[in-house]
Amino acid sequence: MGVVMCCAGDVGIDLESIAVPLHADPVRAVRGSPALWGTASEHPPFCRARPGEALPAISQALVAVLPSGAGWVHHFVDRSQQQAEYLLDPVAYRTMQTWQEREASMAYRIIHGDEVFAEHALSGQGFRWRCSTKTFLTAAVDRIDSLDLTAIRREFSVAEMADLGLYKVHPDEDDDHAFGRIVAQLPEFAEHCRRVVVQDLDIIVSQY
Repeated sequence: MGVVMCCAGDVGIDLESIAVPLHADPVRAVRGSPALWGTASEHPPFCRARPGEALPAISQALVAVLPSGAGWVHHFVDRSQQQAEYLLDPVAYRTMQTWQEREASMAYRIIHGDEVFAEHALSGQGFRWRCSTKTFLTAAVDRIDSLDLTAIRREFSVAEMADLGLYKVHPDEDDDHAFGRIVAQLPEFAEHCRRVVVQDLDIIVSQY
């Protein structure tokens, strides 16, 4: 059995992303400076606006390089992001023994972001922000589109997900129901990635 790689307890862990141009100067500045990230993370576009607040210079610069109305988009509303990672490749998931193996896997990188955005960029629950370029997003969409769902269904098991300690798994859920529930959300995730790529943008991914 693989190593348990999930947070326990009833604390809610959600997954969201925001479309950004990773190559833009203000985004690069935030990646390189803990101080700038600390300021930017508390203001739009990375945080909701507060009435009457004046945006600091870094936040103004970030807003200027983002599309109008850009903001965080919630994915996997039932908090099944780790289950989606498992579904993408159950065979590989069950063989992983370390966090490093999991983090390097294509399935993890598709769902949670290809690479760490910055070591200092952490969510409120201590998860590192991650990011994916439009090139990686294109590969991720291709992977999702080409899934052999019949073959994956043969390997998919709620009992195994529960044994592996995957987040928000209900051991008494029927395999077919769980499979359909997770599969239904993957096209939505892929379609979002497509829209980001069409806009010539990349994404930052946060778990919070």
